[in-house]
Amino acid sequence: MARASKTRKPAPRKRNSGANRINLQQLHEKLADPDSSEASLREYFVIDEERSGPFTPLLALNPDKVAVPDTPEGRARGDMAVNGANWWCRLRRARRFNRRMAQGYKGPIIVSEGDSWFQYPILLDDVIDHLMDMGYAIRSLDAGGDTLDNMIASGEYVDGLVQTGASVFLFSAGGNDVLGGGDIANVLRDFDPDLTPAEHILPGFQDLLDAAIVGYDTVLRNVEALPGNILVLCHGYDRPLPNKGKWLGTPMATLGIKKADVQRDIAGEMIDRFNAALAQLIAGFPNARHLDLRGVVGPKANRWHDELHPTDSAYRSVAECFDAAIKAAKPKVFGSSPRPAARSLALRGRTLALPTTALAKPGTSSMRKGLSLHVGLNRIDPGHYGSDGALAACIADAEDMRDLAKGRGFDVVGLLTDEKGTRKAVTKAIKAAADDLKPGDMFLYTYSGHGSQLPDFNDDERDDRLDETWCLFDGMLLDDEAYELWSRFREGVRVFVLLDCCHSGSAIRNAPDMFAGPQGISADGRKPRMLPLSVAARAFRRNRALYEKIGKGPGRDGGALLADEIALRPQTAALRCSVRLISGCQDNQLSMDGFFNGRFTEEMLRVWNDGQFRGNYADFHETIVSGMPPTQTPNHYKIGVNDPAFDAQAPFTI
Repeated sequence: MARASKTRKPAPRKRNSGANRINLQQLHEKLADPDSSEASLREYFVIDEERSGPFTPLLALNPDKVAVPDTPEGRARGDMAVNGANWWCRLRRARRFNRRMAQGYKGPIIVSEGDSWFQYPILLDDVIDHLMDMGYAIRSLDAGGDTLDNMIASGEYVDGLVQTGASVFLFSAGGNDVLGGGDIANVLRDFDPDLTPAEHILPGFQDLLDAAIVGYDTVLRNVEALPGNILVLCHGYDRPLPNKGKWLGTPMATLGIKKADVQRDIAGEMIDRFNAALAQLIAGFPNARHLDLRGVVGPKANRWHDELHPTDSAYRSVAECFDAAIKAAKPKVFGSSPRPAARSLALRGRTLALPTTALAKPGTSSMRKGLSLHVGLNRIDPGHYGSDGALAACIADAEDMRDLAKGRGFDVVGLLTDEKGTRKAVTKAIKAAADDLKPGDMFLYTYSGHGSQLPDFNDDERDDRLDETWCLFDGMLLDDEAYELWSRFREGVRVFVLLDCCHSGSAIRNAPDMFAGPQGISADGRKPRMLPLSVAARAFRRNRALYEKIGKGPGRDGGALLADEIALRPQTAALRCSVRLISGCQDNQLSMDGFFNGRFTEEMLRVWNDGQFRGNYADFHETIVSGMPPTQTPNHYKIGVNDPAFDAQAPFTI
């Protein structure tokens, strides 16, 4: 008997022709029936291990439960059932949503767009399944395997929000992007026992992370631009559990990373970085929330269906986090909107496309604040400098930049020209902006005037032992002081600085030889915006006590104007904000004045073309450079916190 039982064990053959299986027609009927639960369909499907991606679970028919005729037509119909699994699940969710709305739903209307954490077809009850079971009306646009790029390109989430009048948007994306884009080995080093788990992650991982954050910024801004004050809930996943699986454990093992705890720590570090970057970005969107799910699923193997996806019960725990966040935010509930039938009639025939008429004007934001300060000095105080340093177009630069800023939605906090552009007025205005601005806000500072140098007090200018300065009306402001001003801005604030002045570099002493005319005047009659070193030296000698008190020097004492941590800071000291500078020239060049604008400002405004320019900051700088003479090459660099979303934005975007 025992032997006979063992011989019968390859029973699949017997069941393949037995009555326990359903045919394809019956399967299609079950899939089309909105009353049949996904759980009741699970026995008919299995995961296709070969074809599935890390966040792209693909199904195959279970041959023990579904009879597929061994004919071309039969196989084609079987493939159709499998390939349509995502579509079938989505259609069933849409029917469930419409039925709930028609039955007098009283709650927030929700649109969800996401990957396999929001739609794991049939085999698992995912986050959205559980939230629907909790009673929410959710218009699900989710698809297992959908990528962040695809979601942005289709713009379907925007259309869904517009059509439904939703007050809540749930978003799940980026897991596939930040875990190596499907091949984690590409962003890891070979195992080295002397390296920490974090040190095994290659710099290329940051590129993947930055791209994901830029994508999130795009989605958040598009939703923010829609009417209705829509609540957005995002998450950064829980730390995955590599377990000799195809996507994490096995690729790591090929690199010699075989210990389970090291694998877990490396994958956890990646998710930690993603969560940190996502939290930093979302802090700048008042209507968005970052749900930190780390630890919700947890490290126990029985809470993970596979390396990347939780079990049904763990998904339930994640859904409870979303439920709590929705209730805490108290979004608008359905009640005053038209009945679903009327709404669908009103939208019949609408093309699924990004509704650009609903989006905000580029650069502006109803949620975030932009402040700007504009300084232009055609003359400086001869009592301090020994000369008025007359220039022609600096005030015009400041006025034009003020007008540009207003057009982009900035609140102009000051236009400081000539005698109004004092050290006290400029620093006071910047400090006030730093106190006012919050994560996600932006500060724009433009300066047109003389640039010069002073002796380096804190040994941070190792190349030429000189500090660069802005020549304000009643005294120079050192780059160390500028750093101190930027250090006041909160984390998540973006600072954009445009300087149309000379930055005295290593070759500046010979700068007049670079130009055709006397005293540095160029062949076309333009004058450099450089305070001659003789004038700067005279100003320093006249006011030595002031400048030594600003920085680290023989006169430095308890009354120094710069705090020790700033004046004596290491060159690698970090800022909390992100500061971007586009300057009028390189350190070894001069910025030329003009008749209507400075040469740099003139070219920058031409490239900007009243807002017609299309591109990011790097594109903006490159295009400006292409129109400048070889003797004046604008510079572009960043200090402070890495902000990939800032990098990717159009210039002057709040």
